[in-house]
Formats: sequence, structure tokens, C-alpha cells
Amino acid sequence: MLSVAAQIVATLDGRVPAIWVCISSARGSVPREAGAAMLVTADDASGTIGGGHLEYKAIEFARECIAARQTLATRRHFPLGPALGQCCGGAVELTFVPVQAADRADWQRLADTAERGGRFQWSLPLDSGGVAALDLAFTPWHVWVFGAGHVGRAIVQVLAVLPCRVTWVDSREEPFPAALPAGVRLVATDDPAREAARIPAAADVLVLTHSHALDFDITLALLRRDDLGYVGVIGSGTKAATFRKRLAARGLSDNEIARMVSPIGQPAAPSAAVTPAAQRWAASKHPGVIAVSVASELIARQQLLPRTHIPMRAEA
Repeated sequence: MLSVAAQIVATLDGRVPAIWVCISSARGSVPREAGAAMLVTADDASGTIGGGHLEYKAIEFARECIAARQTLATRRHFPLGPALGQCCGGAVELTFVPVQAADRADWQRLADTAERGGRFQWSLPLDSGGVAALDLAFTPWHVWVFGAGHVGRAIVQVLAVLPCRVTWVDSREEPFPAALPAGVRLVATDDPAREAARIPAAADVLVLTHSHALDFDITLALLRRDDLGYVGVIGSGTKAATFRKRLAARGLSDNEIARMVSPIGQPAAPSAAVTPAAQRWAASKHPGVIAVSVASELIARQQLLPRTHIPMRAEA
């Protein structure tokens, strides 16, 4: 998925008037957290601050700002109650920031920080005469997929709609589809295992190439690192057991080998409440079913990780 920050830079290149809408603070029960953002133009909107009437009103107001050619940021407070037709009960403050060429360096810095992770700070003059001190921390979610076969394609299609950065690696250029989802980066290489050294720390990695030998070489390179997140390898239980024996023979410790998740896309233990038909679908080897199952496992893992966000604060 192409980040909203990256889309801002593309919007600047196209000289399209736009407003960046950011949840600068959130209290109580709200549909999205502080830091969630969207980009609004006169005839399009990308990203989301939670949908519903809140998002509708935010888009409406952003387009009013565009029509008025507003040049300063502004803030609006929205209680999420009956007036908005929402029953969340909380409240959000939205900051509307005009996307202007004069601020290109700051927008590029935002895009770069969102991509690599870290802290982003920016003091924005408000139309009220005060200053909004934007102070955000980004922890990007990187997923690397090795293999562009049927399962690889299905997984990338699912990942493309999630808030992650996808890098797709294969030793053959032909398997990559002509039309790619936005934000997916391709790497065609004669030596996929060598790419393991270039993966960002904490990234999740999926190994599902056309070759068991290549899968093993990539997995060995991945497990020799101790700073990656999920390392998943497609295959049967027999393949997984064989890999574990071969990895041990190559000198990897039990703890290192234990970081390999294989097979991937496995259903949870069946419940008595689950029908036999549902269990058959859960155990399906259909690429789409595997893709959704793997994505669900990655999402569950991400939700257990600590996330840091420093909300925007306003200074009078």
C-alpha cells in the first residue's frame, strides 16, 4: 500500500491542490487512532480516518479549504455523538494542512520518515494565529515476499490493501504480473538469498519460491540474522521437518531454527463449534485461502507489538 505521505509527494509532482487531514488527538472511543491520516483532493480521497459521517464531514471541509485556496493549517473538533450520526462516544481533533510546493522539503521528510521509521517534527502556523507542533513517531511494517508463483501473487494482492510496505522478490522476471498494486516494490535477482542481508530489521518475511533448494538457501540466510520478525516458509510438515534437520546440520541452534514458521497458512485448532465444511475450507490449499490465513497471522503478530505515537499538540 502506498502511504498517504508518499502520495502527498506524488500530488506535489502533479501540482494537484490537496489537503492532508490528520487526527491530531483522540479521546475515548474513536474509529481511528491519533496519527491516522488521509489525503483529499477536489475529486478524490485516499487513506482513512475511520469512515462514517466523520470522514464525510472531513472530506467536505477539506474541499471547502481547497476551493478557498487556504494556505494555513486549521483545526476542527468533532464529538462523535448524535450530531455526526455516530455513537462512538469519543471525540477527535482534526488538523487540515494544505499541501503546498513551498513545503516540499517537509513533505518529503514526512514521506521518508514514514518509510524508514523514526520521529517526525514540524511546526505548522495555524489560521488562528497559533502554531501546531506536529510530533509523530512512525514504526513502518515491512513485509518481504520471496516467490511470485500462484501463492505469492495471492499473498501480495492481500498485503497490498494492508498498511505495510511490500517488497516482492523472485529470480525470474516473467512471473511478476504486468499490473502491480500501488506501493509494491519488485526485486528481480539471480541470487534471492543475497537479498536477505538487505531486509530492514523487524521485517516479516515469507518464503515461497518455485524451488525447495532456493527456499532452503533463503531461509538459512534469514535465520542467520537475529533481528527479523516473522520468518514463514511454505510447504508441508515433511518439508518443514527436513529443513529443520538440514538447518541444524549447517550449524544453526535450536533457538535459531525455532524462529522458522512452517508450514504457513495453517488453521487454528478446530473448535467443536466449527462445522466440518468450515474445517475443510480452513485446511484448503487454495492460494487465496492460504493468502488470507497468512495475512491474518501477520496481522495478529503486529497487534502484539508495541506501537509508539506522539500526537500533534497545539501551541497558542
